[in-house]
Amino acid sequence: MTCYKVGPAWGKRGMGNEQKQRPMRGVFERPADSGMWWINYYDADGKRHREKVGRRSVAEQAYIQRRAEVREGKFAPPRVKGLSFSDLADAALADKKLYRRPGTWRKDEERLPEILRHFGASQASAITGPRIEAFLRSLRERKLAASTANRYRALLSSIFAFGIREGICARNPVARVRKFREAEGRIRFLSGDEELSLRKALRTRGPACEAEFELALHTGIRRGEQFGLRWANVDLDSGVLTVRGKTGRRFVRLNAIARGALRTLWELSNGSEFVCPGARGADHPDWRKWFEASVEEARIDDFRWHDLRHTFASRLIARGVDLATVSKLLGHRSIQTTMRYAHLAVGQEQHAVDRLAAGTQLELVPSQTGGKSF
Repeated sequence: MTCYKVGPAWGKRGMGNEQKQRPMRGVFERPADSGMWWINYYDADGKRHREKVGRRSVAEQAYIQRRAEVREGKFAPPRVKGLSFSDLADAALADKKLYRRPGTWRKDEERLPEILRHFGASQASAITGPRIEAFLRSLRERKLAASTANRYRALLSSIFAFGIREGICARNPVARVRKFREAEGRIRFLSGDEELSLRKALRTRGPACEAEFELALHTGIRRGEQFGLRWANVDLDSGVLTVRGKTGRRFVRLNAIARGALRTLWELSNGSEFVCPGARGADHPDWRKWFEASVEEARIDDFRWHDLRHTFASRLIARGVDLATVSKLLGHRSIQTTMRYAHLAVGQEQHAVDRLAAGTQLELVPSQTGGKSF
């Protein structure tokens, strides 16, 4: 929508009232459309401060006042001893939104209501480790996976860590709360017969589906990375994709089959900026169910989109590619994550020690005592 200048701020065309103007820098509303306004500023030492104020007009006045106090050397940090956990969590999530990927922030926002039901009305300084441990145990008693309970623990910890950075909290009560032991990650890959059955089902849904399948199978990129991929990040001349996912930006090499899949998708793109038909951007998950429907039609049990990534890795290893290279191609931050595929490299390990034996000639060497040793 076109914007025009309205008074001292910028507003939307036809909306000249104060509420539609862009807020003053350092003043923000949280949650959105709640009518509750906060201020954000820095003191003379560069330390960041946030305060929950109330109405927008009051917040703007408070912001101007705080800036003047800092400038004149009269600033004293506001008392925050009685700050509620709910207010602390709101400020922490607002801060996260500035620095985290939208998908990560959205997951935290989805988990926050459950946390607030248990701790929202309490003072942040009154929450203890045993209370947090009891909350996490209650999640497990409701049959939530250990990994899910650990994500709640991580969110709680990040909220208190934010409080420590802002001078609101003296300690992080989550620090002494143990993590739950998580199950080892599953590894499921596609067999040759399963691939034939799946391709047959995919072809009934049109060429775009099989092309997307080929791209995933021959690059190992995550579903979110593929669904958010734009044509501007595809370089067929050099054979490289630039993708952005959970480990940040990385560069993905293309083989001939992946290039062919991209050419097919380009012909079907109909001017879209995204490689995948129907994609709406990296901030939106893939809502389409054609893959799941094809797996069901092919009668393949317990197979998900992410298992195409496992298949990519397992086939590389089966063809003699070392784990360090596989780790780089998968975009893992640490090779420890790639070690889950180490058992697939048994043939390579055996071949390596056999080569050592074939190139070594053992001789009997006389010892100084007159005996013989190898």
